[in-house]
Amino acid sequence: MRRSEKRKYRRLPIKLDLSCRKVGSAAGKLYIGSTVNVSPGGLYFETAAGTFKPGSLLEIKLSIPPTAGLLEFGGRISALARVLRANSICDSHTDSNLSPDRYGVALEFCRPPKLCT
Repeated sequence: MRRSEKRKYRRLPIKLDLSCRKVGSAAGKLYIGSTVNVSPGGLYFETAAGTFKPGSLLEIKLSIPPTAGLLEFGGRISALARVLRANSICDSHTDSNLSPDRYGVALEFCRPPKLCT
């Protein structure tokens, strides 16, 4: 029997560069990663940082590459998001150039993302 989809929004498999900061963090450290998939309700990304806890709020920025006829010079999108889950990713086929410690982080947008000006 096929399991029914419970998600509210369809995910798009797209890889975008992502940077984020924890909201309320005194240090304001910047973390980087790349998206695996994105939807209007949230996203899933991979990073080398294993410091994200469920319920934490993040300010995220996505880098959008230039797209002919749509966004000629590229751009950035920002959003406030809540961490739903964060897990270590175990991959036996890890590229030797990548860090062996990788984490997957699922985020839910607190409000719709906006184009940065």
